[in-house]
Amino acid sequence: MTTNISEAINGVLKGTRRLPITAIVSATFTRSKNAFREREVVAMNLQQRNQAWPDDVFNRIASNNKLGTRHSVDLYNHSRQTASVTVHVPGTSSRTLRVSLLERACDCGQWRLSGIPCSHALVVIRQYVLDITLYVPECYSTIEYALTYTSGFFAPLADVEYWDEPNFQLRHNPGRRIRQRGRDVTTRIHNEMDWAQTRARQQYQAQDGAGTSGQGSRRRR
Repeated sequence: MTTNISEAINGVLKGTRRLPITAIVSATFTRSKNAFREREVVAMNLQQRNQAWPDDVFNRIASNNKLGTRHSVDLYNHSRQTASVTVHVPGTSSRTLRVSLLERACDCGQWRLSGIPCSHALVVIRQYVLDITLYVPECYSTIEYALTYTSGFFAPLADVEYWDEPNFQLRHNPGRRIRQRGRDVTTRIHNEMDWAQTRARQQYQAQDGAGTSGQGSRRRR
């Protein structure tokens, strides 16, 4: 979960590294505001179309429904909503999975992992003639999506000229201005962006070293 949140933030703030702090703050605010505004418009369009879920969830359910055409169902108990589903794949042997709608579980594990019914669960829901919206978590609904992006998180910022005068004075700690010898130690967790930069620097140094050694050998000859 932490990695997903970090990657989402990195996606919004991509390209702002090593900028002045004021530029980073301004870019953070502007890009976040724009992202929320774009998704607010999407949410309004979804509500106007009376669509139960956002497009990505809707398309995933539609894809799982399509996969369900290859399955055959054996119903067991209507009150407990259990069934077995046999998956038929051309050119391979079939396999059977257990599905329990009450427990929101399937042997494939995808339903519990994502919360969205897998193809095996969807075909059982259809066979029992049940409402699929009862088996998709509320957090995936268009209503919740709209509430996320229409709650008014952002408001226009006043120009510096109209800011209130602060009733405090900032004082720097002189001891923190003394720079120690050597490279500063960072506590930031490195990710793929750092690894790519490190590889590029190493490749450049290797190429530069190879070119320098080649020039030296030619000079010796």
